[in-house]
Amino acid sequence: MGQVPVSLLLISHLLTLPTAIHHTTAQQECTSLNTVPHQVRAGYWFSHSDRYSPVSNINTSLYTHLYYYSLSLDDTDSRVALPPDDQLPLLATFSTTIKAENPSLKTILSIATDDGQTNVSNAAFSSMVANQTLRAAFINSTMELARTNAFDGLDLAWQFPSSSSDMASLGILLAELRARINEEAQSSSSPLLLTATVYFSNHLFDVPADNLDYPMEAISDNLDWTNALCFGYHKNSDVTAFDAPLYDKASHFSTSYGITSWLDAGIPACKLVMGVPLYGRSWFLKNKMKNEAGAPVVAAGPRQKMSNQTGMMAYSEIKEILKDPDVVFLYDNQTVSAYIHSGRLWVSFDSLEVVEVKIKFALQKRLLGYFLWPISFDDSNYTVSKQASDIWLRNHDSPYYEDENGVEQAPSPAQLPPQDDALTPSAALSRSTHRSPTTHQLHLDLYILLFLLFYLTTL
Repeated sequence: MGQVPVSLLLISHLLTLPTAIHHTTAQQECTSLNTVPHQVRAGYWFSHSDRYSPVSNINTSLYTHLYYYSLSLDDTDSRVALPPDDQLPLLATFSTTIKAENPSLKTILSIATDDGQTNVSNAAFSSMVANQTLRAAFINSTMELARTNAFDGLDLAWQFPSSSSDMASLGILLAELRARINEEAQSSSSPLLLTATVYFSNHLFDVPADNLDYPMEAISDNLDWTNALCFGYHKNSDVTAFDAPLYDKASHFSTSYGITSWLDAGIPACKLVMGVPLYGRSWFLKNKMKNEAGAPVVAAGPRQKMSNQTGMMAYSEIKEILKDPDVVFLYDNQTVSAYIHSGRLWVSFDSLEVVEVKIKFALQKRLLGYFLWPISFDDSNYTVSKQASDIWLRNHDSPYYEDENGVEQAPSPAQLPPQDDALTPSAALSRSTHRSPTTHQLHLDLYILLFLLFYLTTL
């Protein structure tokens, strides 16, 4: 009879092991990475919008990292393609101009399939990452370009790998980039940062394959952090829709789901950065009297000067529209979204109220930081950038969130709308498996051990 209490105590102790082991591993991974900064308040600057948003006008005090977005791939030799001649001086002087205003600010060169002007085919990137010789050419050219132009890091913004072989090759590319950076670091006092700009861990937009997982181990091991694109969820919708809701009870297309999918997949919070859009998605209503979310539309909104695209409106342009007293502004508390309508024009965007709640959500999740996309779309006073930075700095070291040792002190003060648990990644295991292999194996081993212990206690 004496064996039963001892066994039960052992079982009770073992029940806590998977969580404890998983937490300790993630915490050690966070504290052991010397290159990971204490926080990231980043912004993407679109090089082709310099005439509207010159580098010299950027309020550099509002950011810790600025991304030059972007260069792309030369599909003839897999090297990084230089920008057009009129933008070459911008590339050469971007970092020096930024650091003249704020020497502590880090600059990162982003290499993308969508450079904001021309789209390089996924086939070109797929061919490059699948071939060792082409990968070497790509790595050599990116690192040389970054160093020549005084950048502090590199960002890979492949939008998007579209097959399992693409994902596997992406993992190889990241490992090889990290190896080269580590090799170079032996003779450099400031090794290059390495980041990637991605969507959800288990879902990509605008690709035929669903549940296409990123190479989690390669991302976690080789990147300083990961930038999650938390917007663009409904750009091809035939009804009005919130382009970047924090929550969405009707689908998985929300920032809360996307961020949680990365955390559930095993990416430590200290290596995850959340994206916040500085643009709005616009449509023309079919009937101006039907102007709620989900209302029928006839076309994307007007082509705008800043984006040079239909259906996309910069925050600065939305702010000008809001000066019209006839424009109706509404805030949706359930999704944490804002929208305006005027006549047949309907625009969803991240207002200052939305930005505040989103930044507090990132703090609540104990993320490394946030990035704004793009800061070129902010107004001349950098209103949204100031709002995001102020909220982050005011609350980053608050005991309401977390202390330096990773111990949560108290619940977040942010008043966040309730989540639908059925739509969180943890509850959607039938759709995709998010748990890391190591943790999954720990649970499996534990269940077997518990069964054996139970069997022995009944003998």
